[in-house]
Order: sequence, then C-alpha cells, then structure tokens
Amino acid sequence: MLAPAAASSKLAILPVTVEGGISESDQAELTKALTAGLERGSFQIVGPEDVLAADAEASKCNNAVCYQNIAARTGAAYVVRAVVSVKDRDYSVKVELVAGADGKRLAQTQDGCEICGVVDASGLIDSAAATLRLKLDALSKGPASVKMTSNPKGAIVTIDGEVVGETPIERPVVPGKHLIRVSEEGYISIEREVTFVEGVNEDLNFSLEKLPSRLPGRRFGYVSLGFGLAAIGGAIGFAILDDKPYKLGGKCSTTYTGDPNKPYNNIPGSNSITGNDECASLWRTEPFSIPLAIAGGALLTLGIVILVNSRQKTKKDGAAATARRNLPRFGVGPGSVSLSGRF
Repeated sequence: MLAPAAASSKLAILPVTVEGGISESDQAELTKALTAGLERGSFQIVGPEDVLAADAEASKCNNAVCYQNIAARTGAAYVVRAVVSVKDRDYSVKVELVAGADGKRLAQTQDGCEICGVVDASGLIDSAAATLRLKLDALSKGPASVKMTSNPKGAIVTIDGEVVGETPIERPVVPGKHLIRVSEEGYISIEREVTFVEGVNEDLNFSLEKLPSRLPGRRFGYVSLGFGLAAIGGAIGFAILDDKPYKLGGKCSTTYTGDPNKPYNNIPGSNSITGNDECASLWRTEPFSIPLAIAGGALLTLGIVILVNSRQKTKKDGAAATARRNLPRFGVGPGSVSLSGRF
C-alpha cells in the first residue's frame, strides 16, 4: 500500500448516481467497486458515507458550485462522480474527476457493456478508477506537459493558433483545454482539442494523410503558360488563314476552267482564274484553330493557377520559417542558463 500523499491530493468520492432500474444492494456494490478502485492510489480518500455526512445533498450533486461546496466541507482537492445508466441489461458507466477549487472537470472516462450484469458493471467502474488513479498520481509531479510525434516527421505544431515548433516536440503546457493543430506541406492538417491535467504527461501521435492531388512546381507553371500562349497564338493564326487562297511555288497549279463538267484543270504556268492571281484552292484551318484555342486556354489557366499557388506557398513557408526562427530557445551550460529568441 502506497503511503498517503499530501492533503492537496485528498479525494472525495460521491455516491454513485444510477439512472434506470437497479436494486439498492446492486447500487451499493457499484459504489464499493468505485471506492476500492480509487483506494489503491497514492492519495487520501473521503468515502461516499463521509461525503454524505458532510453534505446530505451530495448524491444529487452535478454542477460546479456543488462540487466546490463538497470539496470545501470535506477538505478535498478533487471530487469523483460516477454515473451508471441501466436500460434492460445494457450498462453505461461514466466517471468524472473534478477540481475542487473551481468545479471544472479535469478528466472523464466512459465505457459500457451490452447484456451484462452488476458484476460486469463493477469491472467497468474498477477500470475507470484505474484510469483516474494514473491521472491523480501524476498531479503532484509538476505542471502538465505534452510530447507530440507525427508521421511524417517535421510537421509544424500550433497550440491555440501559436506556432510552437516541429515534431517531434516535448514541452510544458498550461492545464486546461487547448486546440492543437499539426500541418505539413502536401498533407491534410489535423486539429484536435485536448484537455491537459496538471502533473499529467500526455503522449500524442498524429498520422497525416497525403492530399489526394497536388499541383506541380513553379517551373511546370511557366512551361504550361508558354505552351498555352503558343497554342492560342497558333489558333489565332489558323483562324486568320481559314478560307484564304494558297499558292504552291508562287503559282497556282490548279485553275478554274469555267466548264461545269471539268471545273479545274492543271495548266502549267497558269496562276489565275480571274486574271487577278486568285487560286482555286483555299485554306481549311478551322478544324485546327478551335482545338488549339481550347487547349491553349486550358494550359494558360493551369499555368496561372500553378504560379499563384506557388507564390502563396512561398509566402506561407516564409512566414512559418520566420515564426520558427522567433521561437524561444533554451540552453544550459556550465554555470549558466540562456534564453534566446525574438520577443
């Protein structure tokens, strides 16, 4: 048996609240399981009977003010409340750890079983008590801290919107709820709200998934832009050339005879059908100009999108790099401690 901790680790256990049909003897069994599970920790226990003696309404307690009153009357730093919901033979168990100073919830564990009995529910409560014991045993070990790793490594970590470094990273945090964001270029960012408890070291791992598609680099953007402009230029040229007469070797090799039975005739050296150097054959370039215009427009748009995206990425990476350079850096040397960074 571990030696009792200081009074600051004193724990008050509320009577188990039961929602649904259950006998008093079964309710007492559940309360006994909760108490026995928490008594194995390194802190003092104020059992349900003593809590009821200090506050007769303790069994109905379910808000911050009530938790604070019970903590004050029992001298406890923390309060534990368990709720067991019973429907037919399905059990749901929820156990909460609350700070006596402000009545705020520090940790919660919830589990359930289907078609089970009181013995199974007692096992769930004992498991929940074991989880809370680990939290409570760490409360006297110092401030909350977090260790974060990710796959891939080197992802940027922000806590409540502030860049704190890259994974892997380990740092202290202020107890309470914090929004953690882990991001990396080419991967889907992850946001997670985590509640940190004083003295508890959290170990978080993030697996980032690759983006389903990714735009090429800036060089490809310039290439796409160049081909797009060339294609549009070609489309304009073909559009101008369409329906224009063409010559071979500077002279028309085919001329119009005026005879409906033989409208065209090859006359060597002849270059006119009207006396004005007009050729009977015309350019038919419309089938080329339209596809070129469509392809050129698509390539031009793609090039612009790639270049704009590349420019935004460059600004974003520059801002992130500046933020990382401005992060405080700690150093310890012989007889000295240093703190550097931009403040």
